[in-house]
Amino acid sequence: MRINVAEEVKKRYGDKCFEEIYEYIKDLILEKPDSKVIDRLMFIKKLFSNKTRASILILLSQAALPVCALVSVLNVDQTLVSHNLSALKKLGIVKEERIRRYRVYSLDKERLKRILQNAISAILT
Repeated sequence: MRINVAEEVKKRYGDKCFEEIYEYIKDLILEKPDSKVIDRLMFIKKLFSNKTRASILILLSQAALPVCALVSVLNVDQTLVSHNLSALKKLGIVKEERIRRYRVYSLDKERLKRILQNAISAILT
């Protein structure tokens, strides 16, 4: 939805700040962010919402790993790693493969790449 910034400022504030900034905003027509763009950006926030999750992503970008390896390298509790892996799986960027009695986790790099590219293009276009 395209909006005229000067009109919106005038409606909301009247002449209060309008006169001082009119020259700057008089010709601005902007595209109001739609909810899909906002959702894409919030998705990125979820990916990197804490240090453990970001660390897991960095490790899985290098190699597929079982939980015990992630716990050992990060030196954190197993439940914390499992919780974050579960969240990353729900977001669709971590895959799980069963090897004997272990579950090995890997990063879906192509999916992550698409998600990040979509978010960046939403901001830069």
